[in-house]
Amino acid sequence: MNAELKAKWLAALRSGKYKQATRTLREPDSNNYCCLGVLCALAGMKWKKDITGYYLHSQTLTPPPVKKAGLGVYEAGELAEMNDQGKSFAEIADYIEANL
Repeated sequence: MNAELKAKWLAALRSGKYKQATRTLREPDSNNYCCLGVLCALAGMKWKKDITGYYLHSQTLTPPPVKKAGLGVYEAGELAEMNDQGKSFAEIADYIEANL
């Protein structure tokens, strides 16, 4: 994984600046994020609404910023599952730091 982006991502997840969302990269109304959505925001991803009104990117776990960071489908899926099962951003950051 790109070390510089990883450091920024870990800092952002631990900062308290981003509020957590589930089952979407970014919620349009509350502006809350999934852990992968935080990565996408840091990478400057242009957000697009899908037909349900949620911000996704091609309905995939690996939009361009996630791929650019060096995460594969398995790693992205694992992080999304942790996020959606209620792990906090701090817990997810600890996992990323130790395992990716």
